[in-house]
Amino acid sequence: MDPPAPPRDAATVVILRDGMPGLEVYLVKRSRMMDFMAGAHVFPGGRLDKTDGSLEACAVRETYEEAGLRLEAAALVPWVRWITPEISPRRFDARFYLARAPDGQEPKVDGHEAIEGLWITAPAALQRWEDGDMQLAPATAKSVEMLLAFATVDAALAAAAKRPPPVAMPHVWNDKETGHAFISLPGDPRHPLPDVLGGAIRRFQLVEGRYRAVKAT
Repeated sequence: MDPPAPPRDAATVVILRDGMPGLEVYLVKRSRMMDFMAGAHVFPGGRLDKTDGSLEACAVRETYEEAGLRLEAAALVPWVRWITPEISPRRFDARFYLARAPDGQEPKVDGHEAIEGLWITAPAALQRWEDGDMQLAPATAKSVEMLLAFATVDAALAAAAKRPPPVAMPHVWNDKETGHAFISLPGDPRHPLPDVLGGAIRRFQLVEGRYRAVKAT
């Protein structure tokens, strides 16, 4: 068996604002021409380039390129670290940062990698995902669910600043009886590690090309 592909460094920014309906997050919809998560809603981000010099610089650059927002590196708060499962041929070691939306700036997608952008509350995003109206990757869906714990941007930033970012590498497996594919997160009985993320979502099932949250048993 070949050894796992080494993960490539990447950075993602979860941009937050205090909106009228409550805490909102900015999501961009990836172009269907992209070769990775085409058509899915994601946080702005991408892989580290040689010219970036640091993951924070990568996060700032990607946010400007995909969402048109100019962030300061000092405004980024490390939040969670997602590592692609070893079974995947294309792997990333992605650091997710929280950041407050800059005052006086309005996001604007680049029209190439990201074709739409929207501010949305975590409950609304999860409902649209459950209804099949929005495609979310497991790491994105779980990260959105983690925002349910916070009512304001200040609360989210303060909580993230108080602890080192948890590291999560999902576990991919197939049910031998049904042939269904699943992804387990820490805390799922099928995952070797205890829960480090909180929340209720700990397992996903791939159904007709989309990931759905299912009960971990």
